[in-house]
Amino acid sequence: MTGAIMIPVDRLVSLMPMHLLVDEGGNIRSCGPTLRKMIGWATNIAAAFEIRRAPHEARILPSVRDAAASGRRVFLGIRESQLPPLRGEVTALPHGEMLLNLGFGIGVIDAISAYDLTDADFAANDLAIEILYLHKSNQLIRAELSRHSLRLEEAREAAELQAFTDPLTGLLNRRGFELAFNLALEARRAQSDPAQEFAVMQLDLDWFKDVNDRFGHAAGDAVLRRIAEVLRQETRSDDCIARIGGDEFLILLPELTSEPAIRQLGRRIIDAVQQPVWHDKHLCRVSGSIGAALSTSYHELVSEELLAHVDEALYAAKRAGRACVRLHGRDQTGIDPQVD
Repeated sequence: MTGAIMIPVDRLVSLMPMHLLVDEGGNIRSCGPTLRKMIGWATNIAAAFEIRRAPHEARILPSVRDAAASGRRVFLGIRESQLPPLRGEVTALPHGEMLLNLGFGIGVIDAISAYDLTDADFAANDLAIEILYLHKSNQLIRAELSRHSLRLEEAREAAELQAFTDPLTGLLNRRGFELAFNLALEARRAQSDPAQEFAVMQLDLDWFKDVNDRFGHAAGDAVLRRIAEVLRQETRSDDCIARIGGDEFLILLPELTSEPAIRQLGRRIIDAVQQPVWHDKHLCRVSGSIGAALSTSYHELVSEELLAHVDEALYAAKRAGRACVRLHGRDQTGIDPQVD
């Protein structure tokens, strides 16, 4: 049996710049330098953070312990900050200590601006570095455009925005997804490492055309923006979400290789998608069908083949009655498998 690997606390600084190590009383024993920039010299977790997405009466330390025991993500808001909550995982350690590894999620751009973060503030493999580079590039481009006329500046900013982003939802567009997907393929081909495996999920909305036909395209746009919000909430900060068509979405899920986990994620997304959206006194209802494939199913990974299989799994979900999840090669016929 392999013994436990001991990592000195001071090594966490470079490996996990957003970590928080607390003792059983919530006292902060170690804090990543990036996180320390944000919380100042607080010495206790309760002084620095408040629990979010929890009942009003919930207390932070018991909530963090519950998250460690259950494996749920924890959401912590920085006190006196307008940033979206940080989110992350909690690991219980001996002697009642807990290790939290936090991330920015959708608040990364705001955090970069608010705390003047640079690439040195992120772990080397953190996808937030790519966002940082894009953010810094945007700043440089805007500085250059300021030397020209306002019309030229607006034209270039519009072109920049359209290059990788869907203007309606703010998600990646097809071109942006292809860039992220190709990077994942190259990493997987270069290394035989479970950390380079991934899953791809495709969501297609059911009954979306009915919303457009009955209530107009403005209602349809409101639904699409809500779906984008759902996908951001249900996925991790390093997942890549793209709108690739009218009502079609692709999600790249790094390191997700568990079939039960992808079924549970798909079920959560579908349940959230089915919540009605009010627009201009109209109640808009849609559902969603999901197809997915795991990179671990392939010895030689070809992008066109994997995406074709995701598409096949999606249409298997639609043939099965919609509002369900199908994994390629596992359950493309029959009833939707039960999710614990």
